[in-house]
Amino acid sequence: MASLVGIFIYQRYPIEVNNEFIITFGVLGLVVVFLFSIHLVTRIDVNGIHVKMFPFHLRKVTYAWEELYSAEVVEYSPISEYGGWGFRISTNGKAFSVEGNKSIKIQTSDGKGRKIGTQKFEEAKAVVSSYQEQIK
Repeated sequence: MASLVGIFIYQRYPIEVNNEFIITFGVLGLVVVFLFSIHLVTRIDVNGIHVKMFPFHLRKVTYAWEELYSAEVVEYSPISEYGGWGFRISTNGKAFSVEGNKSIKIQTSDGKGRKIGTQKFEEAKAVVSSYQEQIK
């Protein structure tokens, strides 16, 4: 989309293509590719909650059930609590969210809070509640 705008502007107002022009649109293209490459993968199993938010996590981060103080699936306000979606750090803890307002809220034994966004609210609620007895 950005390159189409660039082509339109160039055709409408021809300018000499120089290095600054190429660098500007190259950087803009890289930013767009970076933003569209962000995705969140969450898996909940007998070992714990596994999170990978590419490109911020190159390997999955695992929160073992034994390390957790609490875990629940909640609705929240990403804008008022964290300032938006994405990988966020605030006084409420860290949040990993791509879209929506539903998350898996975990509290680790050392007091750190995390919210992991989910689009499968009911499924996540059922799975997390089935592992409640494994949490300290």
